[in-house]
Amino acid sequence: MTNPQIVDSIFWQDAEPARLQRDRKEISEFAPHLLYQEPDPSGAGEHIHGGWIGELPLWPFDRLAPAGLKELVGSNGLTVAVMYSAAHPMVPPTIFPVSVEPTPYEETQAAWHVAPGGSLCLLQSDGGWHPEASITDLIAKAAGWHIEYALMKHGAIQEMSVRGIVTDPSFDHLVTQYMRGGHEVPESPGMGGSIVAN
Repeated sequence: MTNPQIVDSIFWQDAEPARLQRDRKEISEFAPHLLYQEPDPSGAGEHIHGGWIGELPLWPFDRLAPAGLKELVGSNGLTVAVMYSAAHPMVPPTIFPVSVEPTPYEETQAAWHVAPGGSLCLLQSDGGWHPEASITDLIAKAAGWHIEYALMKHGAIQEMSVRGIVTDPSFDHLVTQYMRGGHEVPESPGMGGSIVAN
């Protein structure tokens, strides 16, 4: 049986072609390893309304990366799946981490900024997204989440920052402090497992 919601859907790209071009341009400049996924009208794939998949830049922020960054998170940026909704750009895309797998425990604790189901909580309120905002603002927050997630896994912080490492440099020194010289902090109880998914 055909799903009537999918048959009757009007893809946001058809209603907002200029916005699609803007998103493509901005992402190609900011995160060139993200590959655009066309909408899948069959509903069989994950990107029903289109999106992006690929690797984010490791440190796409307007300040120097702290020493020890690669020792903390590795040489690669976070691999993500960015999923548009039918209401884009009025509603922000949903971003799922692919190269790290938050545990079910982490999905139930606000300190980790992961929603049940595994998507990232990158906005602090319903009004945190503005339709005119660049999609790269959200993607930068995902890149920052990757670093804060590693700090959480190593027990360097007890909760992720409210503003995010994108604009808040208060965690930068912890990257160096906990990774330079090889004195890692043991993982917190109940948070075991590798930082990077196998």
